[in-house]
Amino acid sequence: MKSKKWFVGVAVMALSVGLLAGCGGNNNNNSSSSGTPAASETSEAKDVPAEGKEVSIFWSSAATENENNILTAFTEETGIKVNKVIIPGNGDESQQKIDISLVSGDTTDVIFNGNVLTIDKYKKGETIIPLNDLAAEAGYDADKVFGKYLPKDADGKYYGLPSGQTIWSVVYNKQIFDDAGVPYPEGNWTWDDYIKIAEKLTDPSKKIYGSYMLDYDNYNYILAKQQDVSAYKEDGTSNYDDPAFKESLQFFKDLGNKYKIQPSYEEFKTKKLPWDGFMQGNYGMHFISSWYLGLLSDSETYPRDWKYGIAPTPANANGQNNLVNIEYYSINKNAKNPKAAFELVKFLAENKYKYVHFIPARENLSSDDWSTLFADTAKQSGDNVTGDELYNAFINNGLGVVDEKISGSIPAEYSKAVISGAEKFYLGQATAEEAVNEIKAAADNAIAAAK
Repeated sequence: MKSKKWFVGVAVMALSVGLLAGCGGNNNNNSSSSGTPAASETSEAKDVPAEGKEVSIFWSSAATENENNILTAFTEETGIKVNKVIIPGNGDESQQKIDISLVSGDTTDVIFNGNVLTIDKYKKGETIIPLNDLAAEAGYDADKVFGKYLPKDADGKYYGLPSGQTIWSVVYNKQIFDDAGVPYPEGNWTWDDYIKIAEKLTDPSKKIYGSYMLDYDNYNYILAKQQDVSAYKEDGTSNYDDPAFKESLQFFKDLGNKYKIQPSYEEFKTKKLPWDGFMQGNYGMHFISSWYLGLLSDSETYPRDWKYGIAPTPANANGQNNLVNIEYYSINKNAKNPKAAFELVKFLAENKYKYVHFIPARENLSSDDWSTLFADTAKQSGDNVTGDELYNAFINNGLGVVDEKISGSIPAEYSKAVISGAEKFYLGQATAEEAVNEIKAAADNAIAAAK
């Protein structure tokens, strides 16, 4: 079966193929006649000391022409030569090769982190350095550029600059709404609103459910994440006994078992319902990340006779956050040219979206910038949605952002514990209390073993 990860790359392109190259800090079309974005306008190029006239970066052998173009643009703007340290393969395979190189003392300057799990791993292993001092020396205000997307520790240190993100929202089948005579969701709404709408859409006689969700681990702690409840206590042990995690389990189970607005977990598993099931046209709404727009724009693989809409993630009063996955660029602790490396990290973070058509993780873009950014995405949808609807669903929703995954010291073990404990609860083999206790115990054991 195809995986979500495979589609991330596809979705990145399909999400905004034809995005205005160069809709950076203003409304001017900043692209050259060749279709390659011109130099960055956000940060002024600064003189870099002689030791920094050259910089190296781990680079995938599968990099596209557009991805390579951004390095060319960086050199043209700064005069700093970029040496690409080519890593064969992609995804987990290439990441493992980078890990091995870093453990061996590799001096490649710049490292890509595909998510918070990777950056946390490198922080724990003291493989990357905080960027605060380099930013201060360069006179660079990272808070102004990235705002809530900047990954700060409790002490204010940050170890990477964000270059893009995928964002959660609700996509919906307009035909099912129209047939049921239900208005499309607009503006801010709560999970209670979501349930009530889904109940109106659900029609067992037509085998239509109002909602569809998957078995990814983070569906098990949606509410806790939105409340920004940490999975770890201050002493480093598991915090899964916090009431928000039990509430989250009960909420997710109730969607299928109590409200019957979506397949129960048992039905999902026994019938082996697919991760791309929403595309079959039998579900009213689907809570999912923005990479899914790649499927909705792929008419060859997923031919359909209905249009989709998009709405912001529902949020209760005590959980005003949305789920995101953010990618970062960091600097190796053994970097030969840290100052030049910071210039490259800064450039990639501010400008990568212009070349690979990713949703940027910048807070200093204006509403006009965002609307222009999403305009061509809307065209790629066959005018299913408008640029303003995408902007309102993803950005202009009044919500904060939290990472979609539990990270920290034991992300893989935590995920495994959550899935195992939650499944027992969903299948009636354990109470919610027993499930969270089992998850906490398993996580605590893994935390202790990792010390």
